[in-house]
Parts: sequence; structure tokens; C-alpha cells
Amino acid sequence: MQTLSSDDVKRIRASVARAHALAAGRFHEAFEQQVDIAPLDRWRVHLEIQASALLETADGVRLRDGRIRYRIAEDRTVTPYVVEGEPLFPHFALRRTAPAVFEYFLIVSEILASPSWAVTKVVAVPGEYDDALRRMREPQLVRVHPGVLLPSVEWRDDGTAIMEVTLYTRSGEVRIERRMLTLDARNEFHFHSRALLAEARGGVAV
Repeated sequence: MQTLSSDDVKRIRASVARAHALAAGRFHEAFEQQVDIAPLDRWRVHLEIQASALLETADGVRLRDGRIRYRIAEDRTVTPYVVEGEPLFPHFALRRTAPAVFEYFLIVSEILASPSWAVTKVVAVPGEYDDALRRMREPQLVRVHPGVLLPSVEWRDDGTAIMEVTLYTRSGEVRIERRMLTLDARNEFHFHSRALLAEARGGVAV
């Protein structure tokens, strides 16, 4: 496994932050003079603008062709796509580097716009781990000294990869965990396992 450097994580986070700033400005420009847009349409357009900005600022991730579009159902189920009815993930191309896998994880998580991701943060340095612990109500510590927090990635010869990443999430229950994900040959992440570092009361129903 190759562990990313803190500089890698800072650079990728800065790229995502630039994308958010670009998207906010472009959304404002697009709707500055329009007040009669349905809420779901405004949300859809915002997601599409944000997806484009995320890929524009990315270093190791791109779309093979086309652009990200969204279908939003009345129950607010969000479905991103490049070609309607086709799986999304094979349309991405990413470099065979460890930073590119982590960058892809952040970009895809943002594009999928799931309720659980909205209450999830990546923990990469000890200060972030300590801050997450302070936010937890009556934390039950599993590992006081979690060791490596930075993301780690291993590319395999068959074009798949394994990534370990530390996450603080309030989805369902409050916990900090070291999660292992596999990336298949069609660029889709799958949950593999997790090591629980800390948990606490509370959480957000999603």
C-alpha cells in the first residue's frame, strides 16, 4: 500500500474547494436574473455545474467523453449519468497513481450527492482526528492512537485497486472508522471492511 503524503491530501482538497467556489459563482451567474425556476430544477442545474467544475479542476481524473447530467425524482432520489440508462462509472478515466484514486473517491462521492456523504468528512491528520473526537457526544474510544490516518492505495495488475481512508461520519450513528474500499475494473468503489476507531451517541437518519 502506498500512503499519500499530507501535501497530496492538501492539494486534492484545495482542488475540490476551488471546484466548489467555481460552481457557486457559475450558479449565481446562471440564475441571477431568474426567479421562476422550480426548486428541483435549480438543484439539478447546481449539481451539473458542480460536477463540471470538479472535473475541470481535477488532476488525475477525467471523463472519457460527454458531461455529467442528473435526473432527480420527486422523492429527491438523485441519479447522475453521462448516457441515460448506462452505468456512470465506466465513463471515468483515472491515472494509475495513489493520489488519483483518492481524488476520484472525493469527486465521485460529491457527484453521487448521497445523504450519507453530506454528513461525512475525511480525517487525514491527527488534529482532524482530535477535532472529530471533541465533536462526539460521550465517545467510546476503540483506538486512542489510530496510527496512520492518511489515505493509502494499492493498484493491482488487473486494473483494480484497494484504498484505505479514515472517515468521520454521522450517518446513522456517529463513528470514526478506517474504511477499506475496492475499486473494480469499471471504476466503481465497493465497501470491503472497516476498523472502528471511535463511536458515540447521536447520528443523523439518512
